[in-house]
Amino acid sequence: MYQNTLVNIFFVAIFLCILFLVGLLIWPFLPAIIFGTIFAGIFYPSLDYIIQKFKISRRAAATLVCVLIILIIFLPTLYLVSELTQQAFTFYEYLKSSVSEKLIREVFFGEGWLATQIKKISELMKFELNFSAVKTTILEHLKNVTFTVFNTLSFWLNNLVSFLFQFFIMLLVIFSLFAEGPSIKDFILKLSPLPEEEEELIISKFNQMNYMTIVCNGLGGLIQGVLAGIGFWMAGIQSALLWSTIMVILAFIPLVGISIIFIPAGLYLLFTDKVISAVVLLVYCTLVALLVENWFKPKFVGNRLQINSILIFFSIMGGMSVFGMAGIFYGPLITIIFLTLVGLYHDKYAPKI
Repeated sequence: MYQNTLVNIFFVAIFLCILFLVGLLIWPFLPAIIFGTIFAGIFYPSLDYIIQKFKISRRAAATLVCVLIILIIFLPTLYLVSELTQQAFTFYEYLKSSVSEKLIREVFFGEGWLATQIKKISELMKFELNFSAVKTTILEHLKNVTFTVFNTLSFWLNNLVSFLFQFFIMLLVIFSLFAEGPSIKDFILKLSPLPEEEEELIISKFNQMNYMTIVCNGLGGLIQGVLAGIGFWMAGIQSALLWSTIMVILAFIPLVGISIIFIPAGLYLLFTDKVISAVVLLVYCTLVALLVENWFKPKFVGNRLQINSILIFFSIMGGMSVFGMAGIFYGPLITIIFLTLVGLYHDKYAPKI
């Protein structure tokens, strides 16, 4: 008995050590592995369709789907990064050249709408707005914005090779999951002591959240970003493509979404005495956001997952604070797995009172 216990302890210790070392090996590629798993789950129906439609081998179908992913995700992403880099540099130069003492004086102390309102408020509150203080505050904020833009551009350019390598790893993961999916799934599930039906439930919830995060929110974000970007372009705002892309990403965040961009843009138009353009842009972008969030997404998602939007908001914000931009995807996945495990605990493992 004592010898068996000692053997078991030794085996567990060796297993945990090897597991730790394996974790160290895959840690640099963990984001690529996670995103490969996510995209494999999304494109898996395409794999089954190709196999049944064309009667080809699983490996051949996996190759075709990977080529499809390259064509619809990788190449457009490279082109978009190139265009965004160019527009970001243009915006950077625009900020440096357009904001001057003359512009500040015209906007806040001239004869425009904003200057008039500031004068009325100053007279009502009996205080005088100091030009030097306003200029210092605006130029300081401008310095911070331009510094952030410049650092972001440098990050994109310096990490292009890393991005290409991580995408290659992601493709290898997707191909492996497609080509050897059933055997890989059996191998992983055999490591788990949970009953098979509970493992399948966790996988099902994982795939459903992937669908909602990538497909539903992705399409919703694309619609909001493109339509709002058209509004920006028509309003004459610089670097409309840059702002449109940022809004596509921000649309993943519930409750606030693209308002983080279009409200300041509307205020900017208002401050530069373009009152009609400001009002139209604010109303237009608000309607776009409301229609997508309250009509398109509920119709598209259906009854797949019913999760409180505030919980999703905090899971995304928490995920971004820990994992960066990838937290937009990691946060909801961690949350849904947690909720699924809590449900299993209450249904199967909690003491019955």
